[in-house]
Amino acid sequence: MQVDQKKVTSSPNEESDLISYFIKESISRSLKGIDTGKLKYYSVERNDTILVIVKVTDMIGIEKSSRKKLLFVINDCFLTSESYNMKKIYIDVEGNFSTLLVKTPLQYDLDGKFANEDLLLSFYGKSKSSFKNKR
Repeated sequence: MQVDQKKVTSSPNEESDLISYFIKESISRSLKGIDTGKLKYYSVERNDTILVIVKVTDMIGIEKSSRKKLLFVINDCFLTSESYNMKKIYIDVEGNFSTLLVKTPLQYDLDGKFANEDLLLSFYGKSKSSFKNKR
């Protein structure tokens, strides 16, 4: 998981990371109140499952409620896309020092400050015995 989190980039391109490119373009058109130029992206697609990692490099400039909007806009991009709307979507919104928001096909943590990144383990085929669902 941390290996993928280190692969985020502020300039995804169509050849190397089409999903992140698609998300970045959609977010920059539809999200107000967040400097989208300070977001970094990375995605991984495995069969019918997609993980998108978005890193917010300017946390001070984004209030807590706007962080949730970011996650919902990303999710909406997938729901309205003919290419991706049937996929299982995992979304990981990272800050500089912690996981802020997590959404999986079955659970989510919208804390906005310290979300439970263990929810993402199922994307990697792993589980945690003390698995807790925070809502």
